[in-house]
Amino acid sequence: MGATMESLPPKQQGLRSSTLKRPLSLWSREARIIADPEGSVRSFESYSEGRALFGFERQWFYKMQAGVLVQAQKTDWSVKASPRLLQFSARLFDCLEAVQSVRFLPGSTIGYARAVRLRNAGQSQLRLRVIGMFDPTAAQFESSGRWGSIGLNAFNRDSHVAMDEVSDPPSARVIGTVAQPSRFYMTTSRPKAQELVASGELPEATAGMSGQVIVLSLHDLDLAPGETRELTSVSIYNPTKLEDALGDFREVQKGEKRANGPLPFIACSSQQLADAAAWAASELESSGHASDVLDQFECLTANSLLDHSRLPQSFDRAKASVRKDGAIPHSAAQLEPGVLETALALQGFSRHLVLAQDKRLSRSQYPTIRKMAVYLMSASNEFTVRCDMSVPQGWRRRLGRGYPTGEIPEVLLAVAGSLAAAAQAAVQVARQEDAARFKERSELLCETVRKRLTDERGFLSLCLDSGGRLRAEETIDMAVAAYRHPFNQASEQAAVHRLMEPDFETPYGPRCVPTTNQVYFNRTYGSGQLGGYWTRAALAYVLVCYRAGLAGIGSLTLQKVAKLVTEDSARMRGSVGEFPLWADFEGGEVHGEDSDRVAAARLVEGLIFGEGGVLLSASGASLSPPGASSLGWIIASDIWLGEPVTFFVGRAAGRAHTFFSAGRVQGRGATRFASAEPLEAPARGVFAVSFSGPGQVICLGNSSGSAALAKMSFAPRAHELSKRLSTPLEALDPSAGSWEKVGTLRVLPVMTFDANLGPGEWKAFRVAA
Repeated sequence: MGATMESLPPKQQGLRSSTLKRPLSLWSREARIIADPEGSVRSFESYSEGRALFGFERQWFYKMQAGVLVQAQKTDWSVKASPRLLQFSARLFDCLEAVQSVRFLPGSTIGYARAVRLRNAGQSQLRLRVIGMFDPTAAQFESSGRWGSIGLNAFNRDSHVAMDEVSDPPSARVIGTVAQPSRFYMTTSRPKAQELVASGELPEATAGMSGQVIVLSLHDLDLAPGETRELTSVSIYNPTKLEDALGDFREVQKGEKRANGPLPFIACSSQQLADAAAWAASELESSGHASDVLDQFECLTANSLLDHSRLPQSFDRAKASVRKDGAIPHSAAQLEPGVLETALALQGFSRHLVLAQDKRLSRSQYPTIRKMAVYLMSASNEFTVRCDMSVPQGWRRRLGRGYPTGEIPEVLLAVAGSLAAAAQAAVQVARQEDAARFKERSELLCETVRKRLTDERGFLSLCLDSGGRLRAEETIDMAVAAYRHPFNQASEQAAVHRLMEPDFETPYGPRCVPTTNQVYFNRTYGSGQLGGYWTRAALAYVLVCYRAGLAGIGSLTLQKVAKLVTEDSARMRGSVGEFPLWADFEGGEVHGEDSDRVAAARLVEGLIFGEGGVLLSASGASLSPPGASSLGWIIASDIWLGEPVTFFVGRAAGRAHTFFSAGRVQGRGATRFASAEPLEAPARGVFAVSFSGPGQVICLGNSSGSAALAKMSFAPRAHELSKRLSTPLEALDPSAGSWEKVGTLRVLPVMTFDANLGPGEWKAFRVAA
């Protein structure tokens, strides 16, 4: 029986699949899901194995109408994307509400799940059919991208298909569904599979098959008016044992849920910025697999803040690549030493040791730290660094030719910053002589930048070229160089103010070269590095704004970048949640093969170091947030500053009120507690955290653009509450800096109160002093 096609439904408002021109992505530490806007999965890719573990997968929908099987027409799906979930919803056949969601499987299981929820919104019974197509070898459909597998031995087990790979050792895959399908059919012919999908009919179930197998599943459903049914399909991979993959599938069948454990998160008074921070954290999980080793080192500090367990593996890879002279190879010329690569690796790993304050870890890693530092001392033995002209240095590596050479401020300040960090690491292992040498060289390099590479206006130059000419063109390089290491606040402020002028302006921060530069300006040449907008460079500017005492400008630019990431990129032929590598706004396009993890890292740094005011010294981390900012409040939960730390900063009347949980970390003018726990969101867009020991304070903030009534529920954690039947509820008056009683609460296992929050507003309540 053939299938006809239904007419198209009317278009709906919102982010639509028809407007998205690029695939959507979800990232985890070891894998990536790539999905098309209409809901099909292109591939599930493993970073560690460097291949696709699963290829194309999609669900088709049919209904029985007057004895004829009707296939749902190509649909304009409503799309919602978050870092952990892709959701596609539409109304099919005028009366069937369909919602599909794609997500990673929890815990250590390698794979993903698709959940399909179907609701009969009509007045009569619906007879439906759902056919799923799966390409477990990623070899049958070109859209899968990466290579997958040469073949599988597949066995039908009714509720699932178990597969072992034709490899040594044989890895395993399981494709299964809950509820159980009417049948699984297998074929190695793509035209045959496509023909069956078009007809809406499958032959009898296939017992087993070998080769590049395509798996088809079929579900027949009857839905009464108002009835909802759910189907879940899972694709599970195990590199060694089929039994383990089958065990993971049995957990899915039983409905067992594995907890992923608490994850760090950042939220603030801007919902778009909070969403961008969530995307950044997700994308950084896989930054250790970035193809460019320089980009890997750029992300070290942000990775240390979000999940320090990633650093040991990164250190081991870097250690293995260190040459005899202490240099890490240049990422674009493996036979040449990479001065910037070595500097960024040294700085990232040294900062990690300073945060950790772990003497055993410091002693084990210090020999490598010292080896890299000694190389940079040698490279700067004349208190400057002269870069090899044959390979591009600094961040301008897409130009091909015409890149800065000679003495480059960015490179000198990166070396200065890395040696300053290495000096702090040397203190950890009582190598005072090393610490003194490294610190002295760092200061002398900064002095070179101030005297030789800064012009009479206080602007950092592009470079002092090999001919001795100071290239004083005004470019975004002023901010990128200053981002590497603080050297002169006056020059940092001069750079910020120049980059704010109209000829640098774009909707999302400064462009690379001003439009008034008649010699070099070009929006697209060199991947936009001569006049386009580079997201990572604009975020370097953000960090410099905070360091120069201009937090208001820095926070406004953060929000502009967040709007690009969460909303506007998708309108400019990009994808939701991706940090564009570069953009041509006049041309209406963003560019880059993938999301820019370096930009993601700098957004995290901007929120933690800028908005949170986190400072690093040889004795560890401290908090000193700016009093003025365009962001009214910020929460950072479970970030790592040598220990898990949660902080809340609320601002009013030019003053920052800071609450945080820590053991060693200090906070200037802040209230410290022993512990903190995020609270379940009491209303849409509202975030809350409970601090306790001694006393207990609940801080909450509204990130939405509308008022919210927050119905708070929390457990009494303060020791003194165990001795009371009731306790006063006090609210902080941020203008006066005092607490005022606003009510009384009964002490119960779960305590509650209501709080009204205006758009972007924050409040703090105390239940025990």
